[in-house]
Amino acid sequence: MLKKIVLKIINAISILAIAVSVIVLLMVVLTRSGEAPSIMGYSVFRVMTGSMEPTIQTDSLIAVKKVEPSQVKEGDVISFYSQDPAHGGAVNTHRVVSVEQNGETWIYETKGDANQVVDQYPVSAEDLIGKVVFVSHPLGVAVRLLSNPLIFIPGILVPLFFILIYNISRTILLTRGLVQEEEEAAVREAVEAIRKKRAVEASETEDNKE
Repeated sequence: MLKKIVLKIINAISILAIAVSVIVLLMVVLTRSGEAPSIMGYSVFRVMTGSMEPTIQTDSLIAVKKVEPSQVKEGDVISFYSQDPAHGGAVNTHRVVSVEQNGETWIYETKGDANQVVDQYPVSAEDLIGKVVFVSHPLGVAVRLLSNPLIFIPGILVPLFFILIYNISRTILLTRGLVQEEEEAAVREAVEAIRKKRAVEASETEDNKE
């Protein structure tokens, strides 16, 4: 009983890992060059620096929702493509401290919660990715650990391989069992048909004797 429960748990974890991997793969494949991977308007990032601590800790996993530029308000935490040459166009996540509309263009002044001064380069609507709507430090740490080949290979790939082999073996055994049952049922039906035929013949023979 315990063995079945453990196998079910492992299978569930494996299915979840495969599903997440497929989703991430689709996010990457379906994303145009130069854009952040997203699915259904949401992007996921892992925070690499402590500029937003203590609100967002280093290694935290964040979910960013794509929004219209006009929906961004002062106090929101946003992710954007930084125009700071030191960042090389990398994704940055800071808090909006002021919003300015210049015609049809929106400009945001941002600042990290842990920083003493505002960011030198303002953020334009064209560089906006979206607003942060979810933060999880434990999930971010888990992603960082799993991204390490020394952990991912023995911790995920090897168990998945053995689970796959186990499931294939079980499927083969079940298939063989079903085939054997069908063959046995066919033999039983044939024997029963022969028995009935002989019984009828015997009955006819007795009638003829009379």
